[in-house]
Amino acid sequence: MLRQTLLILLGFLSFTELAYAQDERWFEVEVYLFERSNADPQEQAPQQVQLTKTNKAIDLISPLFSTNITGASIGLEGCSSRDWATNADECNQQLKSTQVNHLSQIPSNIFAVEPQYGVPGGPAVLLSDSQNQFQEIINKLSRERGNRSLLHMTWQQSMLPRHKAKAVRLFSGQDYASRYELSGQTVQTHQTESVIPQFDFFGETLSDDTPKPVWELDGTLNIYLNHYLYVETALNLRKEGIKTVGIMMDNTHLNETLESVTTPFLFAIPMTQNRRVRSDEIHYFDHPDMGMILQIRKMEQPIDRVTEAVSVDVN
Repeated sequence: MLRQTLLILLGFLSFTELAYAQDERWFEVEVYLFERSNADPQEQAPQQVQLTKTNKAIDLISPLFSTNITGASIGLEGCSSRDWATNADECNQQLKSTQVNHLSQIPSNIFAVEPQYGVPGGPAVLLSDSQNQFQEIINKLSRERGNRSLLHMTWQQSMLPRHKAKAVRLFSGQDYASRYELSGQTVQTHQTESVIPQFDFFGETLSDDTPKPVWELDGTLNIYLNHYLYVETALNLRKEGIKTVGIMMDNTHLNETLESVTTPFLFAIPMTQNRRVRSDEIHYFDHPDMGMILQIRKMEQPIDRVTEAVSVDVN
């Protein structure tokens, strides 16, 4: 059975695809992000929220936790984990036209149920908990006062030059959407409407007033290969705080004065770094409010794994 499956996989690869698969350079990536207890966010974070574009990034997390509750009613098939890894932009467009349920809290440990392996010419693939190697490091960091786990996950992907590379989206923690907008401002009470989705079965359209998630940690990790491996982080850690703003007060019919008031605000603390790294080494990315442990490991190439398995099965 194994031999038949592998032969079918090889049979689907054209000569061009097979040559491309042989030139691929796959690596295994493990990342762990944690928060540090620090000063008030308004002292560290920019006053204006700068969001990271994530719509075209490879998304290995959404397929685990998002449930389409209207796709079936309007004839949509939904996106598989492979779709999210290869065409995240199209999947995000589909989300805009459907009602989607997601957890109000994404766990810090993200993993596949069973061990997974990349396939020749295939997309990035999320690995299982048993394929992680950071547990000892995580245990040590967790014992330090003030540290809190944000995200831990491992995947395999083919590394490409910078102009072809696609970032991987990383997000976790609580969803602040019920209280804050993406801009950091509080949700206005006059915008509160019924959360029950309204369907127009005749026009095959629906109104979606469900706010988009505002995740505690959100952004991208881009790894590309240009003789060396390079890592680019574009992450935001959201923290609640108080912001001082100026408003015009009309005290009389003739005079207006600018007064300062305080308001709740969801700050976005950025972690933006670009670094050259070596494979197999464990790298630490430092930041006043968070830390990131990263390792990019050499691995058996998918094309070698397939051909070796076929050879062993034949013999």
